[in-house]
Amino acid sequence: MKNMIKFFLIILLFSGCAPTLQQPELSKEAIEQEREKQKEIVLFTIIDRKIRLYKVGLTLLKGALNYYNKNPKISFGVIVHSNKSYSKEDLPIIRKKYLVEDIPTILYLHPDFGGYKGGLKVNDKIIEINGKKIKDLDSYIKIINELDISITTTEFLIEREKEILKFNVNAEKICPFDLILTINPEVSDTINSWTDGKRIYVTPGLLRFLQSDNELALVLSHEIAHAILDHVQKMQGNIILGTIFDIAITIATGVNTQGIFGNIGGLIYSKEFEKEADYLGTYICAVSGYDVSNAPNLWRKMAAEYPGSTKDIFLATHPSSPERYILIEKTVKEIEEKRKKGLPLTVEFKK
Repeated sequence: MKNMIKFFLIILLFSGCAPTLQQPELSKEAIEQEREKQKEIVLFTIIDRKIRLYKVGLTLLKGALNYYNKNPKISFGVIVHSNKSYSKEDLPIIRKKYLVEDIPTILYLHPDFGGYKGGLKVNDKIIEINGKKIKDLDSYIKIINELDISITTTEFLIEREKEILKFNVNAEKICPFDLILTINPEVSDTINSWTDGKRIYVTPGLLRFLQSDNELALVLSHEIAHAILDHVQKMQGNIILGTIFDIAITIATGVNTQGIFGNIGGLIYSKEFEKEADYLGTYICAVSGYDVSNAPNLWRKMAAEYPGSTKDIFLATHPSSPERYILIEKTVKEIEEKRKKGLPLTVEFKK
């Protein structure tokens, strides 16, 4: 059988239809040069997207403290990286633009936070923080996480062009949610964002779709609102409750429900949770300094991309895009009225 297959493939190869156009010859050297150039474009595009996500998101995490009553964390508005951040294959390319060594170096500084205002610069090597030596990226993260949140000023010892410099840097309090650009090939082209209650995930496809930072801020604020309102934990609780019914029915009747009540539990209040996140997210966006006047139009843009979102489907997890448009439109008007009256941008909880 194997010999027959091989024979068939050989016949197919030599008897199949062949290309007919005369084309320029491609040298292996030119192809490899272009391959390296495209690798460089890919790596620096990923970094640029991470920086955009961080720049917009960090402002929102600070503004969202107006609605967050748990333990915040501190930020200096600094992204650092080291050799551990990249593969050995990618390091030579990254070093074309950035200083990257074992010791953490600064990749980006948010212009509104203490690192930039305190005098730190991109490519600074961080040697010590409050007298504690920085050995690698892990030790940097550990020392940052152990800083006393009540102390506003932190001493950074850095190396800049072989010169050792000392800076006193002010910290800002922010909500303790991490911002992550997910590079998973299965979802990277989708227009999507989500949260697990601790981290905010964004796909490259979403960043390409959202051309303006105001639009990105609205989407990130929505996910931050989910995290603040503990929606993930509440939905998991509803799923567990439904699963208990599944188990109870199976034990009592011997009928396998195939998890139907667990699935229904996941749908309970799902649309209402999304509306809450849209409502609070619009407030977070506004209080963080972003322009929300055109915020409702994002859902018309989404409708053009996903026509099915215009329909009101009973078992859907999200409200329809027309419903979300009207809700955000009313929320924006509510915010504008409060601003005209000089009222704080607070939200009320049901009694």
